[in-house]
Amino acid sequence: MTKRFTEETLAIFSGLLLTLSFPPFDMFFMAWVAWIPLWAGIRQANWEKGFKLGFITGFIFTLTSLNWIANNSGTSFWIASLSMIASVAYLSLWYGLFGAIFARTGRNLGSHGLWLAPIFWVSVEFLYSFQDYTLAFPWLSMALTQNFAVPLLQLAEYGGIYVVSFWVLLINTILFQLEFGKIPVKIQQLLWGGLALIIAGTFIFGAVRMKVVSEESTSTIRVGIIQTNLDPHQKWIRSKKSQHVKDVIAQSEKVIADSAVIIFWPESAVPAHLKYYPHFDRKIRKLVEDHGVSILTGALHHVEEGGDYRFFNSAFFYSPGMPVEIYSKRGLVPFAERIPLVENFPKLKSLNFGQANFEKGDEATVFPMGSREEVVDIGTMICYESANPYLFRQFIQNDAGMMSIITNDAWLGQSPGPYQHLAAGRLRAIEHHISVARAAQTGISAMILPNGRLAATIPMGEKGEIVYDAPLGLERTLYSKYGNVFALTVVLLAALSLFLVMFSRQKKT
Repeated sequence: MTKRFTEETLAIFSGLLLTLSFPPFDMFFMAWVAWIPLWAGIRQANWEKGFKLGFITGFIFTLTSLNWIANNSGTSFWIASLSMIASVAYLSLWYGLFGAIFARTGRNLGSHGLWLAPIFWVSVEFLYSFQDYTLAFPWLSMALTQNFAVPLLQLAEYGGIYVVSFWVLLINTILFQLEFGKIPVKIQQLLWGGLALIIAGTFIFGAVRMKVVSEESTSTIRVGIIQTNLDPHQKWIRSKKSQHVKDVIAQSEKVIADSAVIIFWPESAVPAHLKYYPHFDRKIRKLVEDHGVSILTGALHHVEEGGDYRFFNSAFFYSPGMPVEIYSKRGLVPFAERIPLVENFPKLKSLNFGQANFEKGDEATVFPMGSREEVVDIGTMICYESANPYLFRQFIQNDAGMMSIITNDAWLGQSPGPYQHLAAGRLRAIEHHISVARAAQTGISAMILPNGRLAATIPMGEKGEIVYDAPLGLERTLYSKYGNVFALTVVLLAALSLFLVMFSRQKKT
C-alpha cells in the first residue's frame, strides 16, 4: 500500500473513509478500516511525521464532516466560516497528537506495540470531549460512525461512547496487524477467527439486548412532539410572533385530541423572552389548564442583577396546577452563543462576533409533571448540548424518568448537521435506557426509544406532529450508575503505556 501511495495520500484516504462512515452517509463498516491507511503511512515515521499525518487525517475528516458550521444562517457568513475553520484546525491537533503517539510507539516498541492504538485513541477522545475542559467537543466521537449499526451501539450502556469507539479502533487494529504485523500463520488464523467472533458476537448480543430492553418498561406516557417548520429569521419579526404562537398551539391541540398528556415544542418555539410576554404565557397556561396537559417549550429568558442583564437560552415547563419551571442551557456553542474563557477574562464579553453572549445555566433541572395519573419527571437538553454525554447524565442522576431534546436545527439548513445531531440523541437514549423526545424546529424531530430505535420521525423541512406512548420505568444502565469508569481506566492504561513507550529504546521489529 505504501509503495503505491505517498504517506500524505494515505492520511487523506483515512480522513475520507471516516467521513463516509459518519452521518449522514452512515457507511458504518468504513470506520472498521478507516484508520489503516493512516497507520500504514505512520508506522515507520518519526513522531513529527506522525503528528503531521494524523493532523492531515483529522483535518480532512473534520472539514468534510463539520463544514456545515459555515452554513449557520444565524450569524454572518464570515463569522460562521471563521468558526468552522477554527473548529477544524483545533480538532485536527488532537488527531495529530494521536498520530505522534502512534508513530513513537511503533518506533520504540515495534509492530507489537501498535496493539495499544485503541487505548491511545480512546484516551485522546476522552480528553477532547471532557466536559470540564473549556473547548470540549464530543460531537465527532468514533461512536457516531456506528449510527446505522444500532445493535453495536448497545455497547454504550456499559461505558458510554468510549466503549463503542474502543470497539471500532480494535477492529482496525486487528486488521492492521493481520496485514502489516509480523505474526505467525497460525496466530493469523486465530486472529481471523477472533475477528469474526467479535463482529458477529457483538451484533448478535446487541440485537438480543435491543429486544430485552424493548420489553423492560413498566409503564408508558403518551407524548406529543411538535415540529413547526418555521423560518428562523421570519419567526422573530415582531408582527408575526403572535401568529407563530397561535400556530404551535393549534398543532398542540391536534396531539391533545390524540390523547397526548405531555407536549414538547422546539427550541425558541416562542420567539420572545417568555417571562416578560404575559399574553404568550397566558395562552400557554390556558391550554395547559383547560386540557390537563404539560407543555415544554423553548424561549429566551433574562434576569436583572444590579442593573445588569443576564441572558439565557431556556426551556419553560408548564404543568397543571404548578408554577412554571425554567431550565437554562449549560452547554453553550463556542463563539455562537458565548465567547470561550469569558468567565476567566471578563473583557472578552465586549467582543462582538455576532454571538448571543448567553450565560450558562446553573443545574440539570428536572421538571415534575404535577398531580395526575401519568407522572414522570422530565429533563431536557437544548440543541448542541445534547451531544454532551456528561451533561445528559446529570439529569439521570437527578432522577429524570424521561428526557427531551429541543433544538433549532433550522440554522443549519439542508446539511449533515441535523443528521449528526439526531445520531447523538440516539446514543444518549442507549447510554441510559431512557426514552428521548426530540422536538426540532425544521427537523429532524423523533421519538427515540430506550434501545436507540427511532419509533417515529418527522423529516427535514416538514411541519408535523408525533404522538407516541413513550416507555418508562426501565432499569438504569452501568453507565448511568458508574459513568466514565471505563474511559478513566483506559486513560490510566494509556498513561502507563505511554510511559513505557517514552522510556523504551527497543528498535522496531
